[in-house]
Amino acid sequence: MIGGTAAGHRRIVSSTTPSDHLKGSAVTVGRRWLSRTVAAALLFLAGIAVPAGPASAVDPDPTFSIDLSSTTVPLGVSKKVVHLRLTNPTNETPSALEFRVRPLELDWFEKASVDWADRGASGECDGDSGSWYCRIAKDIRPELLPAPGGTTDIPMNVHIRGTPEPFEGRIAIEVSMAWGENGERITDRREFTLTFVDDSEADLSVVVPDVKQSVRVGADGKLAFTGALHPGGTGAVRYQIVNQGRRAVSGVTVTVRLPEGVAFTRPPQECVVDADGRSAVCTYDALALVPVDQDTDPKDSVYSAVELHNLVTVPADVKAPVTLAGGVVQVEGLTEGVDALSGTKRTALPANAVAVPAADVDASDNQDGFAVVVAATGDGGGNGGGGLPVTGPQAGLIAGAGLALVAAGIVLLLARRRRSIAFVTGDDTTAS
Repeated sequence: MIGGTAAGHRRIVSSTTPSDHLKGSAVTVGRRWLSRTVAAALLFLAGIAVPAGPASAVDPDPTFSIDLSSTTVPLGVSKKVVHLRLTNPTNETPSALEFRVRPLELDWFEKASVDWADRGASGECDGDSGSWYCRIAKDIRPELLPAPGGTTDIPMNVHIRGTPEPFEGRIAIEVSMAWGENGERITDRREFTLTFVDDSEADLSVVVPDVKQSVRVGADGKLAFTGALHPGGTGAVRYQIVNQGRRAVSGVTVTVRLPEGVAFTRPPQECVVDADGRSAVCTYDALALVPVDQDTDPKDSVYSAVELHNLVTVPADVKAPVTLAGGVVQVEGLTEGVDALSGTKRTALPANAVAVPAADVDASDNQDGFAVVVAATGDGGGNGGGGLPVTGPQAGLIAGAGLALVAAGIVLLLARRRRSIAFVTGDDTTAS
């Protein structure tokens, strides 16, 4: 018969022959229930213990962009520095990149050549002036790898050969990027037309690296880098201006537009900041820049290139790691009619300017974009650089391990509850 309850447990007592059938049925049901539960749990565990393919931050099609800062070279100069600009829209820094440069017309060999100024120092280049390639990796010029959402500027020299005369020539640039140690390589290619023009005017260029580090200003007015840029920190938008033309300018106007959320910390007195705190127009009307060929004495106060900076502050409540894009720097010469050979007015550099030797200038066109890369705050020690959100196979394994522990706990709990239902015979009235 079926008795009452004891100590909160339900007892099933068997004393007649039909009860043997009841016992067998109950045990069978219990075993089926438990085996089905375990089987379902095992299937669930199997589904999560084997992670799916890596959730790559890179699309299967080329996602980075390729651009060339300038495609016009004034005749009368022996060399112009242009920049190969590579923008990385993914959420990971590539582990390596390779770029190949190849002229598309035979006339190139007589008219001009293109090379990477730093190729000798990298040790990872091959080819000649006709066709060459170079490789950049984490252990080879890692500062030239584009950050997540950022842009890298790789300087290349355009040399004019033979008798200077107007000319147009196409070059093909092919870039390959790889993410991760064994990541799939993605390749894209673009063609550009370089034009040589007989123009005797000034040719200002500017290059702006992404803002990645926090800074402080020393007693001498120079910047000191203090580590990764974190929420609430202060960085510096640095821009190098060079005159690669044939005529001097007697002043320069710089327009700086910051990414949303970033504000100017302490603008120089030459700058006027808009009400929103994100745009500034800086007028250096006494900053003369002569052509590179005229900057022959590094000890005088005549310059062909300078580097300026504006201090900026990142919001303290920004969620890092994050890349704040959309910054732009635009430069314009004020008096291009000045003749460099007639004795350009010598100028004193502004407090926030540093003279840049002409031979080492990294130049681009008269406008360049930049991003502010904000790192997550470190949790004690190290460089405090933070890191990117965990993605890919590591994220799958971590999540799978957590779910496996939860599922195992559920199985044990259900099994324990089933054990509280006792099947007894004869005089045994103890719930197991």
